Amino acid sequence: MSIPRTRFQPRLATIPRIRRLGTRILRLPVLLLPMLGSGGCETASSTGSARYEVQAPPPPRPIALVGRERVTIAEIEPQLLEAVGGRIVRERVLDARLAREAAREGIEIDADDLQRERNLLTVTLAEDPDRAERLLDELRRNRGLGPIRFEALLRRTALLRRLVAEEVEITDAALEGAHDLAHGPRRVARIVVVEDLRAASDARRSLDAGTPFATVAVERSLDASADRGGLLAPVSRLDPSWPVAFRRAVFDAEIGRVSEPVRIDARTLLILVEAERPGTGVSLDAARDDAEAAARLAIERLLMDRLARRLVPENAIDPIDPSLRWSMPRGE
Repeated sequence: MSIPRTRFQPRLATIPRIRRLGTRILRLPVLLLPMLGSGGCETASSTGSARYEVQAPPPPRPIALVGRERVTIAEIEPQLLEAVGGRIVRERVLDARLAREAAREGIEIDADDLQRERNLLTVTLAEDPDRAERLLDELRRNRGLGPIRFEALLRRTALLRRLVAEEVEITDAALEGAHDLAHGPRRVARIVVVEDLRAASDARRSLDAGTPFATVAVERSLDASADRGGLLAPVSRLDPSWPVAFRRAVFDAEIGRVSEPVRIDARTLLILVEAERPGTGVSLDAARDDAEAAARLAIERLLMDRLARRLVPENAIDPIDPSLRWSMPRGE
């Protein structure tokens, strides 16, 4: 189902054109026609045979060595496309379309903009700078964000932020939501996301038979949280990044008991609230500046996500290579 932050999306990830890796274009020799003599008595010999030599293409470029065995990019190309091809294609397409939008608006991104995006990213990871850098390094390694893709990510977010800047409007509701997210009570929950009520009933029978909720989530859930046994980041009552129906279900649920199936958009959820963390007691007036900054970032993220989806809709990419289809989100 489609919700912000792709919380309930199946596990799954941009180039206008994909070059087939490991291939080479052979330049065919030009065929020379026999030249006719001006007097009509001399002709090209019919006994000779023309010889056209085609130079063999160089061997595929090796990218790794295992002992003395070389692994080439051509050998692993289908697996790469299956694993992450869809994500990379979408990133490249979005980058190209953002560049055109920015050019029309006269927007340019420099090193200061990239550094600002990097600083914003680290601040969201941890307050302690050293810990934030460690978490950023772990995040980059887990998501394959090497120097090339990481810089592209920073540039992409900087462009998106500049393009939506004039649309940002901080309302009272946004302020209250940002303050609640920072200082209000939060619930720690796990979810199992399935297609329909029948699948939810099957999952519930497994739970009633004594199977741990985390195990059922790993085995059955369609959400990305399945790898963590369905565990979500703590949910606040007013966090706008979650659907209203989901937040209501989390805070209506009895702690320690599995909820009844909850239908949200195109998915059915089972929710287990494990604990509630109390609020800090800090009032909105005492933390208004922080709430305004947090609200601005939250609104920017929502607008940026909306713009990205408009520039590259879910059905915009038509994968030609069959391997690529495996890494495309459903609907593409």
